[in-house]
Amino acid sequence: MKVFTMLAKASEKHPWLVVLAVLAITIFMLTGLSRLTTEFSQESMLPKGYESVKALDLVDEKFGGIQYESALIEASDVTVPRIARKLLLLSPERLEEEGFKNGEILQVKTYLDGLKKQSELEERPLPQSNFEIQLALQGFLSSNYAREQIIGKVITEDKKATIIQFQINTDLNQNEQIDLVNRLEDFLNREFGAFTDTNIRTAGSASMDRDSNDLMNRDTRVLFGAALLFILLILYLTFRRISDIGLPLLIIITAILWVIGFMGWVGISYTMMSVAIMPLLLGINIAYVIHILSRYYEEREKGKNPFEATTTSVKTVGIAVFLTAVTTMFGFASFTMTDFPPMRDFGILCLMGIAFSFFLTVTLLPAIVILRDRRKAKEKLEAHLEKMRKRRREARYGQVVDRSLVRLAILSERYHWIVTGVALIVVGIAVFGMFNLQTAGDIRNMTPEDLPYRQASKQIEKRFGPQEPDVILVEGDITEPANLKALLDLEDRIAQDERNTEGKTAYFTREGILSIADLLMTPEGKVPTTTTEIQQALMELRKQAPLDSFITEDGKYSLILIHSTVPETEEETALKTEILMDNSSLTEKEAAIELKPTGLSILITDLLGNLLPTQLKTSGLALLLCTLVLMLVFKSIGYGLATLSVVVCGVAVEILFLLLLGWPLDFMTVTVSSLVIGIGIDFGIHITHRFREEWHHGRKPLEESLRNAVLHVGRALVAAAFTTAGVFGILGLSKMVFMQRFGWTVAVSLVGALLGAVTVLP
Repeated sequence: MKVFTMLAKASEKHPWLVVLAVLAITIFMLTGLSRLTTEFSQESMLPKGYESVKALDLVDEKFGGIQYESALIEASDVTVPRIARKLLLLSPERLEEEGFKNGEILQVKTYLDGLKKQSELEERPLPQSNFEIQLALQGFLSSNYAREQIIGKVITEDKKATIIQFQINTDLNQNEQIDLVNRLEDFLNREFGAFTDTNIRTAGSASMDRDSNDLMNRDTRVLFGAALLFILLILYLTFRRISDIGLPLLIIITAILWVIGFMGWVGISYTMMSVAIMPLLLGINIAYVIHILSRYYEEREKGKNPFEATTTSVKTVGIAVFLTAVTTMFGFASFTMTDFPPMRDFGILCLMGIAFSFFLTVTLLPAIVILRDRRKAKEKLEAHLEKMRKRRREARYGQVVDRSLVRLAILSERYHWIVTGVALIVVGIAVFGMFNLQTAGDIRNMTPEDLPYRQASKQIEKRFGPQEPDVILVEGDITEPANLKALLDLEDRIAQDERNTEGKTAYFTREGILSIADLLMTPEGKVPTTTTEIQQALMELRKQAPLDSFITEDGKYSLILIHSTVPETEEETALKTEILMDNSSLTEKEAAIELKPTGLSILITDLLGNLLPTQLKTSGLALLLCTLVLMLVFKSIGYGLATLSVVVCGVAVEILFLLLLGWPLDFMTVTVSSLVIGIGIDFGIHITHRFREEWHHGRKPLEESLRNAVLHVGRALVAAAFTTAGVFGILGLSKMVFMQRFGWTVAVSLVGALLGAVTVLP
């Protein structure tokens, strides 16, 4: 209480000093915007401790990674000299001449790599004239190597399409990769776009990030604007005063700017989860401001001057707002206990955002109110207060809300055992249903079908078959005949696994699995049988084509490249991972090699396997922390547990809503429980705090205290709750599937928490 009295008096006595201090902090925070980076990749969502991530890091170290950007070139004939000449000259060095930085693109792969390699080993120049190119192509495309490794894989049999693969340096951050793919598209359009019959499409992780990022930015601007308009409407309906609309917006926008600047200063990247921070802070901050302003006007209506009214509102409601802020911060703090880096960062940012919001609400808001009202003509202010009294008495909206709240309070008094029983049944169903929730973690399935990279991916898969990238990292000497044979056996096992072919199109085909063992195989299907023969075959093979993607120079590491179909469900992704892991483990037992499967399927499966445990861990911790805080503050186990019933109702509604719509837990909806605990607890705290004020300090009868608490706090509570829920509902209008699910689930859950606050809690 003393701290809040001190804050109120400081804002009252030195309002300009408070305003200037906030302005100085805001300017400092804004300088952090230039440091802000973005990160939307699937890999960034996983902790470094996972074996699949460690294996992928090793693949990055030994082979430069498996991150490729594919360019699909379509033409009437991609083997004509004018196109072939461009492909022959295409290389990392050529790109550097065009302004690309050294090391941005590690490799460029085209269907003419074998021809280029032959020219290099024979120390003869590449063919130049149209006649030379045609002659060289005829010989090369009719070779055994081309028939087995080129045609149908990187160039179609009708010669109307080919793929160019650009291996991107995985050390580049996402902003650099997005910039790179934009420049790469410009270069390809300059090189091939001049040909009237040529069409160019790009697909890959960088273009996916670019397209998702662009859509996210558009969505954020539109939805943030819509949420802002919605809040303006709520504020107008609540206060009917222009300055009372501008004040909350000033507090909210200042807090958001502080959070974004904080991200830049501490080096936290802007991720898909970060998109939810702005609407989340909009919804939460507005609740704090509405409660303080409502109490301020309540005190003014009693005849207090601006100084007394601000001091009283901060001393009384400020305590409740402080409790809601602390418990909300605990809800977000629970995210720091997860294994997922973006979720930890999201928790930290939300925690800081709530702290910033509370600080500004109890300092900047009172200071500006004092500056606005202390010299205002008494007659003008009294006229406004009289309008508020009249509107409070006569407004249909207010009357309906007040009557509804009182009726709910009476209902919960008279039929408290029935209300409690119904609540327990709902919670019981939710607990049982929680273990039946599905999980989802593939970002690609959560983006719209019409995004350019998805359209390009479909065309590439249509022409060249499955392109889903997975690899098995092989550590061991493959010049040992037994190990070489083990690789071939593993590839056969994966393709022939019963789970792979049972009742559907196979995920893996033998043609889509390729390793150095396949390249060493003769046209008759034989492989070298001695170490010497294998070493000699490798030397000959290096003369025909680059082998950097298959085996390291020292021969200690090699890769099995696996192209497979994109699974339609998360269960299929998990099944694909099981096939790779099980067969790798079996092969390891039979040969002196170590096998480490990794890639998108394995990464997604690791993510999925930890979503439900993450929800249980974060929401459980949030519940525990909130319970302890409530018991300490209210100095009562009973009051603490009673207030906690509000969030239990909210979480139960969340689970039932997900089950009803068949929505899975994903990397966004997994956070909803902790969000509902952190935000929904606010509803219970305000009612419990006001009830104790009426009953303990006002010495009023129990029933009257309960009704007064619901009546006085209820209108502001409903406005705050529906504002917060409305903001998240607007977020549910996003074109991104994961944001739709997240927005609607939070909105419905908060309404459930509100109902719990005005029925189950009383």
